[in-house]
Amino acid sequence: MSVEEQVRTKAHEIGFDAVRITTATPPGNSSHVQAWLDAGMHGEMGYLQHRNDLRSGSLADERLLAGTQSLVVVALSYHPRSENPLPEYSTPRGVVARYARGEDYHTILWEKLKRLGAWIEQTWVGIQTRGFCDSGPIRERELAARAGLGWQGKHTNLISLDLGNWFFLGALLTTLSLEPDLPTTAHCGTCTRCLGACPTGALVAPMVLDARRCISYLTIELKGAIPLELRPLMGNRIFGCDDCLEICPWNGRAQAGHEMRLFARATDAANPDLLEWLALLGDDATFKAKFVGTPLLRPGRAGLRRNVCVALGNVGGQEALQALQEVVASDPSEMVREHAHWAILQIEQREISP
Repeated sequence: MSVEEQVRTKAHEIGFDAVRITTATPPGNSSHVQAWLDAGMHGEMGYLQHRNDLRSGSLADERLLAGTQSLVVVALSYHPRSENPLPEYSTPRGVVARYARGEDYHTILWEKLKRLGAWIEQTWVGIQTRGFCDSGPIRERELAARAGLGWQGKHTNLISLDLGNWFFLGALLTTLSLEPDLPTTAHCGTCTRCLGACPTGALVAPMVLDARRCISYLTIELKGAIPLELRPLMGNRIFGCDDCLEICPWNGRAQAGHEMRLFARATDAANPDLLEWLALLGDDATFKAKFVGTPLLRPGRAGLRRNVCVALGNVGGQEALQALQEVVASDPSEMVREHAHWAILQIEQREISP
């Protein structure tokens, strides 16, 4: 068995659903990325500009891992085994992006990457490894495409013939020299379903995402007020958005994921009761206790409560007014109070002019 086959076999044993290899040479779309940054489409995500020279350079840079010869790219599916129809609800419900309904994927991927790295270092003495999962200045999606794990679709995300759109990426740098895999062909053809599916028009052109309009950015990364003109377009989405991923026809071939920690831990993880969540987000201690170990901690209490207020403004009715008025009267965040006030006005306007 070749060295490459040994690495792939071990990665699959650890639980990864796909494993590919590429070189340590720089990614090839740096001018495209720089133009995107220069246009300000990254919004407030300043970390994407920070050390951009490193993101565009060789993976053998000593700030990453000196002497890197190869990059092992791994994927972990979170495609559900079945899609259960939603029951009829009597209260307004929100929507949480599929990836955030279980445990934090960073923790799970890190655990598996560390196991793979430790095995490589034990098997080939003197070899070093370093793992990444949204944790360093490397462009995982582009490198994964170069390794042939999939191709970047018009929505900018990676698409796999075997996994569809529903998978997480991890990357393991190593000083072990491995034969690289070849990239795969893009299979989007003339399809533009993902572009038309975006509720806020964030996909301004194929392979061009204006993050400032993306619901995932607005509900997770944006720390301040959500622009007024975008709030009605968000519907009942309170954390992330799957619309451009969901509509992709390649999901029809996707393999179901087997890492059960990635799936919903409770029935309210996918479509939470907005009024219940509005109440439990009233203080930091309750918020942290409810969402510990999940991606939902990222926007913070105020950010998530802000999102719930917007959703109630879009889908709530008279039943939400008292709770929103209490938020206006008592929430310590001026931002949250303003969004609650906006939601009240939206509901009252609908009640007057249905």
